Amino acid sequence: MPRVSPISAVQGSSRNIWRPFLLHLLLFSLLPGLLLLAGEVVLQTSGEVWPLPRVTAYQRTHPDSLFLRSVDQLFYAYKYRRILESRPSILVAGSSRTMKFRAPMFGDRADSFYNAGGILNSLRDLHDFSVTLPSSVTPAVLLLGLDPWWFNEQVAPAFSFADEIAKGAGFSFDEHVMALRWLFVSPQVLAHQARLALRPNDNQAIGIAARETGGGFRFDGSHKSRLPTPRTEQEWAFVDRETPPVIERVRSGTGNFPPATSLSRDRVVLLDAVLAAYQTRHVLVIGYLPPFSSEVLAQLESDPRHRFFWADFRHAMPELLGKHGFPLFDASATASVGLDDRAMSDGFHAEETFQARVVRVLLDDERIRAALPGTQAALDRALASPRTNYWQPDFAR
Repeated sequence: MPRVSPISAVQGSSRNIWRPFLLHLLLFSLLPGLLLLAGEVVLQTSGEVWPLPRVTAYQRTHPDSLFLRSVDQLFYAYKYRRILESRPSILVAGSSRTMKFRAPMFGDRADSFYNAGGILNSLRDLHDFSVTLPSSVTPAVLLLGLDPWWFNEQVAPAFSFADEIAKGAGFSFDEHVMALRWLFVSPQVLAHQARLALRPNDNQAIGIAARETGGGFRFDGSHKSRLPTPRTEQEWAFVDRETPPVIERVRSGTGNFPPATSLSRDRVVLLDAVLAAYQTRHVLVIGYLPPFSSEVLAQLESDPRHRFFWADFRHAMPELLGKHGFPLFDASATASVGLDDRAMSDGFHAEETFQARVVRVLLDDERIRAALPGTQAALDRALASPRTNYWQPDFAR
């Protein structure tokens, strides 16, 4: 009988000990590994982690596609890059309350239109945008949405414009980890997106939010609503879909509505300087005060904590823009364009039909009408269509 050396016996015993351990380790790691792989496949196939140059290149060849991410919506970086690329002569800028202006609303100049709504959320943003944008990209017409809380000293700027526009070149390792963590705490989204990854992206949506909701940014920068269109008179009844509702914020003096009695002098001076710079560059700035629901507007006008500030705002804006020869349209009340609260999706966001009517009213100004040839015919046709509803004008030809 052959003798087994002590060393060989020890080695064999060691292998026998490690084999089941390694097998258990492999089995233990298999499920997390598969989950990580599935998560990465979802992030890549959905476009959630695409760098912005890839997003814009895709939208250029797929103009009906929508872009909206779940992890970071990148309003600033996405839209600022598109402005630099497209060099629009007609530019809309402001907060999310200006996102529903669309290229078909601007007639013969639709191809040179871009909506940068969401890129400005304070007067500091407006100033930084005006000095950062290269002079070679200066628009001929700037439709500028102005929000009252921009002039309230109690509302601090929430973003740094320079930091925000620097985002989006690519996803860092930390951002990947954050995106994967978000997916794993949303198992239904992960499962649904994994199923979508197995077939073509029929709806041409880029980003998980766009794929899940059907809403997002069009190639012209406008935002397609994720909300289903009401079908009956009962469904068309106004509902404030913000959380908490805007009227509650006004009544409680929270969010963008802390009590104030007058506009910040420093912020008024900052807007004055920006307007002066645009006047020097021969940009036609069109001031726009977006609407509130009737209940919110009534509260702003009557509540002693808000009414003096609100009256000051509505008086100062046309006066300040007029100083520089610029027009302003106060659309604070939905009735200003012949509509009511059904044109609103919440207490301070109006939908596309309202914005189309805003542009139609603006054409009463001879300078604006001359700057936007073909716009009146396009709007009159759309607004007269029986397929136009409170939210969507019919731009089909």
